[in-house]
Amino acid sequence: MAVFTAVKEQDLADVLERFSLGPVVSLREISEGIENTNYFLDTQDKGQTLRHWVLTLFENLDTDELPYFCALTQHLEKDGFAVPAPLQDARGESLFELNGRWAVIVPRLTGASLDHPGEQDCRAVGRWLAQMHVSLQGFKESRALVRDQHWVARHYNSLQERLKDGERNDLAGYLNRYTAYDAVLQQCPQGTVHGDLFRDNVLFDEKDDISGVIDFYHACDATLLFDLAVVANDWCTDLNGKHKKKHLSALVDGYQEVRLWLPIEHKAWPYALELAALRFWVSRLATFYQPGYQRSTVSGETVKDPEEMRNVLHGLSNATNEV
Repeated sequence: MAVFTAVKEQDLADVLERFSLGPVVSLREISEGIENTNYFLDTQDKGQTLRHWVLTLFENLDTDELPYFCALTQHLEKDGFAVPAPLQDARGESLFELNGRWAVIVPRLTGASLDHPGEQDCRAVGRWLAQMHVSLQGFKESRALVRDQHWVARHYNSLQERLKDGERNDLAGYLNRYTAYDAVLQQCPQGTVHGDLFRDNVLFDEKDDISGVIDFYHACDATLLFDLAVVANDWCTDLNGKHKKKHLSALVDGYQEVRLWLPIEHKAWPYALELAALRFWVSRLATFYQPGYQRSTVSGETVKDPEEMRNVLHGLSNATNEV
């Protein structure tokens, strides 16, 4: 939870003119988020209408990849999804430079995330995710998977001296398992995934309907089942990292109301759950043990507890011990 780059109202003058947004009424830091800087931005147009936006400054993404994320959310917005699609100027461009960072302005979505989702919430997010996967079958852009076997292996090697013995042994074992079951996952349907659909990235309205989904900056080409597994490991687990059966069933049922699994996906599901937990465990270990941009914040905290995902991995071991 952090802000990495400070922005003041006077810094926005040229940007507001470029996008014809009118003067700033309010600019406030957003504490949620661990990889980009975000501000709530309120402006007033010529008709005195108050309009609500989010200003995002990218802290750690390759500049060449940013148009992909713009195109992805704009595709989904055109298909009727409530997502933060960046504004476009008169030339159809969305990206601009601000205080040394590339940035975008997106509409502020309504609603709030759930700390303790119920079974019906899990069913709803499963259905939403399947609808997104179906929509993105028509999305022509691509982005290669970054967090693959080589990525896990690189972090395993770089973290050797910092990891505790138990962590080191666990990571070695799970990396070997990943190598063994990856071929099964590659036989499953592939496509564009959100990649980070944790509870804080899904907004619900007062009627408990999904009102918006945010933070598409882990999106890439990957196994569709992996995307659902990311949700399962966050939405459907208890404090000890064990999956709650009714929540998990509701999530999977909701997804399959829209897109039925192939037989290979039923076989691969335990592996997808393990891989989703492994990738986020490794990511959190890297943030926890290695210095980087996330240690240099203007305000807020960034480090999530790696043990949460390690506990999920331990809880899954019995389900996938045939690897």
